[in-house]
Amino acid sequence: MVFRFARDVFYRSDIYNRMLRRHGTAQIHALGIDPLPGDPVRGAGILNGEMILAARKRTLGPHPFAADLKSRHAVADLYGFSWLRDLAALSAPGARETAQALTRDWLRHHDRWDPVTWAPGVTGARILAWLNHVDFVTESADNGLRMEMAAAAAAQMRHPARGDRSGMENAEIDAAPFTAGAALVAGAVGLPGLEALLDTGLDRLRAAVDRDLLADGGHRSRAPESALCTLSRLVMAARALRAGHKPVPEFLSDAIKRLAPAVKATVLGDGALAAFNGGSNGAAHRVAAILGAANQRGAGPTSLPDWGIERLQAGTTTVVADTGGHGGLHAGALSFELSSGRHRLVVNCGAHPDETTEWARVLRSTAAHSTLTVNDTDALPTGRPEATDLGLSVRRNEREGSSLVQSAHDGYRRAFGVVHNRDLYLSGAGDDFRGKDTLVGGSGAFTLRFHLHPETGASLLEGGDAVLLKLPGGKGWRFRCSGARPELEESVYLGDPARPRRCGQIVLRGEHRGRETAVRWSFLREGA
Repeated sequence: MVFRFARDVFYRSDIYNRMLRRHGTAQIHALGIDPLPGDPVRGAGILNGEMILAARKRTLGPHPFAADLKSRHAVADLYGFSWLRDLAALSAPGARETAQALTRDWLRHHDRWDPVTWAPGVTGARILAWLNHVDFVTESADNGLRMEMAAAAAAQMRHPARGDRSGMENAEIDAAPFTAGAALVAGAVGLPGLEALLDTGLDRLRAAVDRDLLADGGHRSRAPESALCTLSRLVMAARALRAGHKPVPEFLSDAIKRLAPAVKATVLGDGALAAFNGGSNGAAHRVAAILGAANQRGAGPTSLPDWGIERLQAGTTTVVADTGGHGGLHAGALSFELSSGRHRLVVNCGAHPDETTEWARVLRSTAAHSTLTVNDTDALPTGRPEATDLGLSVRRNEREGSSLVQSAHDGYRRAFGVVHNRDLYLSGAGDDFRGKDTLVGGSGAFTLRFHLHPETGASLLEGGDAVLLKLPGGKGWRFRCSGARPELEESVYLGDPARPRRCGQIVLRGEHRGRETAVRWSFLREGA
């Protein structure tokens, strides 16, 4: 504690600021390595004085960087400058001038060390954004702005290169280490005089790959969206090296080749990600852009046992199931998402990046996932980045095009003596998806939920023993079950956390008494 206090005092001092700027550079070269396109709608919002930060619309005011932001994700969104791509995508008058004004405001008030706004992941994102869009920002401006950006970027590069890792406390749940490493690599290429930092950046990336990428290519966070962001950072690092006519090391190209198929395995029929473990669905155009930049053209694997993802696909039906250990933030053990063609049928409720909101707490719960709860409690503690031990078993069988995944978790054993088993089966034609949830040991009331996508219509049929599900375009599925009666209730969907949407859910309730209780259910395509 004393050391950290003394360190922070030194980092804030004029002496340290001069040290970082002692051998400044007056040049910064645009690299154009960002695989993501900008969003002109968001760019127009910025022109109107509004910005989406941590999925919440906020009024910028005359001095945006003076805002008191409680959410670390909101800080990362604002100070990471990723919004430059949205302004750059906007052809409207004033876009460049707005980018210049915001950049100057940051340079005027925040170009020296701060424990939050200079955290490695935030600083890395800012450097990458500047290297991508410096030409857009500085065109038609006096040369002083470009020189200021170059000097500030060089100072920000030198700080993490000195070995400071403060602000990496949440590195195990996001892409921050990869962002910081990619920025050092790109900065060594785009900032003349900082070439010596290239090896440092590659070492940081190699360490992050060794720590956070699993043997099957999955990301240690267990969140597909974090894996997608990590992949984009690896792609940017590789592109920067090629732009500087430098070789891409084998560990980096291998990491991209491992991670890209893993991400592809979590993509549903609409082209977006399954929303697991604190991530949203990622938006289909973003997913396609990053996977395309990673040269991921083929299908992803069907089984990722280290990551805890199982994919069942046949015909136009896709199921992505979470069968892995606890990631520490969400308690969606054994949940799944289901798509038919380009439409989602069954979903999880999603996630919200602003950890200060009630949304974030509610969406972490087991009840916000398409899985089973016992006594209205979470299967595991939520909201902590550290993982919690979870007893798991997973088996997979393939036969004549059909797939069967059998999994179990013991998250309810300590409190109620209950083990939850779930079997998922998809026929070879993709028109018959069925499951069985079995509770073994202990006792308690259970609730089985299937959250429905907002575009999925639902109505009870046949005296309440079945549910007819209608997709856009009129195609239908029929839900049946035994061991409980279905009810239709309201739910909410935050696949895009900036746009909460009402939806429905199929709910099955019952009492588990005795040795074993089983509930069977099925989704059958109409007309099959």
